[in-house]
Formats: sequence, C-alpha cells, structure tokens
Amino acid sequence: MARSFESLSPREVLALAVHVERANARRFRAFAHVFHGFDEAVVARFEELAREEDEHEALLVNQFRSRFGSTIDQVEEVSVEGVIESVDLDDPEVLIFDNLVPDHVYRLALRAERGAQEFYRRASHTAADPGLKALYDELSQMEEAHAGWLEQRLATALLLSTKTAHTAS
Repeated sequence: MARSFESLSPREVLALAVHVERANARRFRAFAHVFHGFDEAVVARFEELAREEDEHEALLVNQFRSRFGSTIDQVEEVSVEGVIESVDLDDPEVLIFDNLVPDHVYRLALRAERGAQEFYRRASHTAADPGLKALYDELSQMEEAHAGWLEQRLATALLLSTKTAHTAS
C-alpha cells in the first residue's frame, strides 16, 4: 500500500528527492543513447540535462548526509501516492524506435521534469526546516528551467511541422 506524501518524514522526503534525481538522470541518459548516430544535438542536450540532474542529486546527497548521516533510505516514487507520474524506462513500448522522434522524447522528458518540479513544490510546502525549504524551492526553479527548454523545443517542432504541412499542400 502506498503512503501519502504528507506522511513522509523530512528524512524520507530528502531520500525520495535523491531517488527522483537519479531516476531523471537515468532517463535522460537513455534518451541520449537512443539518438546516438541520428541527432547529435538531441544527444548533447539530453546528456547536459543528465549532468544537471547529477548536480541536483549531489546537492541533495550532501544535504542528506549533513542532516541524517551517510545511509540514504530507499524510498521510491512508486511507494508514495501521487508523487510523480514519470516515464517508466522498463516499459518496452516507451522507446519504440520505429516511432521515435525528438518531439516524442521531449514530451516524455517534459513529463519527468514537470513531475520533479511538482515534487519539489510539495516538498517545499511540507518542509519545516528553512534550509530544506530553500533547497526544494531552488530545485523547483531549476526543474522549471529544464521544462521551459523542453517546451521551447516542442513549440519549435510544432511550428516546423505546421510550416512543412502548409508547404506540402
């Protein structure tokens, strides 16, 4: 049975935040891998996003260790109700190559970024510790920047596809 977000202790929220960043970095690396040899600009951006998620994870791990010690609890997204509805890379249909185009992957990544942003908003609202609240607010803003970039890519792709459709007709 999944627990409610509000029932998590500050330690568990911080541990879950570490897991969220690890999972997003893993997703972005998988997205980059898919486009190797096909679209190096997409590869480069997803690798950059993965490195940024690694940096977020490092911030969170440092906070965790300074507050709670070196053993980070195993709290996963699926064990908490409504935390993040993110891309499941173990689902074989997620990355079907025949249908895979950059805007599809951007949509998947945007879903992960919006989920992380919402997670940090919720964490900030429940954080009693001012230091953790500030950290969660900062991470929410960083995730917003990632989501903004992805939305811009999707808008550009839509504009190009609309122009192509009008030119073809």
